[in-house]
Amino acid sequence: MAVHDFEQITALRERKHELARVEGKRAELLKRIREQEGLIVKLEVELEMEQQDVEKLTRMSLTNLFHTILRSKQEQLEMERQQVLTAALRLQEAKLSLAELQEELLKTGERIAELSNAHAEYNEWMVRKEAALRNSPQTARELEEMEEQISDKSLLLKEIGEALSAGKGVMASLTDASNSLQKAENWGNWDMWANGGLISTHIKHGHVDDARNFIHHANRQLQNFHKELADLQRSTNIQIDISSMLKMADYWFDGLITDWMVQGKINNAQEQTLEALHQVRMIVNTLESDYRAAESELSTLKRNRLIWIENASHL
Repeated sequence: MAVHDFEQITALRERKHELARVEGKRAELLKRIREQEGLIVKLEVELEMEQQDVEKLTRMSLTNLFHTILRSKQEQLEMERQQVLTAALRLQEAKLSLAELQEELLKTGERIAELSNAHAEYNEWMVRKEAALRNSPQTARELEEMEEQISDKSLLLKEIGEALSAGKGVMASLTDASNSLQKAENWGNWDMWANGGLISTHIKHGHVDDARNFIHHANRQLQNFHKELADLQRSTNIQIDISSMLKMADYWFDGLITDWMVQGKINNAQEQTLEALHQVRMIVNTLESDYRAAESELSTLKRNRLIWIENASHL
């Protein structure tokens, strides 16, 4: 890199970093100002209350008589006045601090205004530098190789994200199905042991119907999940079917044996659903880990490309 280029990019970097630092300082100052304003409101209320206490003591009343008996009115009045003074001093200090923060914020705003074009200047310089590098066969080839790596990593990140989204959709449907089956189990137990009758049976089967719908939806989502995982050269094989459950049996036959058969099928469906949920969750956890890793790698590739452009020499 030429000396002139080095000096120029160093100055541009410093301005960009300074802008980021000052913007961070501005955000912190705004937060402290909001807190200080809240404190001032609180102190103003406290001062007003203390002043009211003093006014009460300066008026003749039964309260004054009470204080005179327990403690001299003058001593009580002096104590209240000291509390007013303390509150007033605290309020004054808070207002001074607020004024200092506001002044510092003003200076920070002025500095941000001075640095407002730092990013634009840096980006403009980088565009010119990159264009110059592309005119050289050797540096152009290096740029293309880096950009191909970035493109490949970006595509991988997109595919992992799509698979992750599909997997979470399956998990949501399976979780809903499991919750419905749990409710069906509870009502089924009530039906068997407390002779809940047609009402509890109807409610139980309503939850079973809900679970069937959720699982049907999960199976459709699994097809998409399979496809997304195939794009990542992964595979899973999860299918659930509770369509053979005896829905009508305990509507027409109230015997304990039939109830046990239906309850057993509900329990079995719940076990299958929870197992499927566990399997999908394991895959989703892996995908989340892969996504974070790919995201970090992509960020590193992009950062390395910028550093390379900044430091590369061109003819």
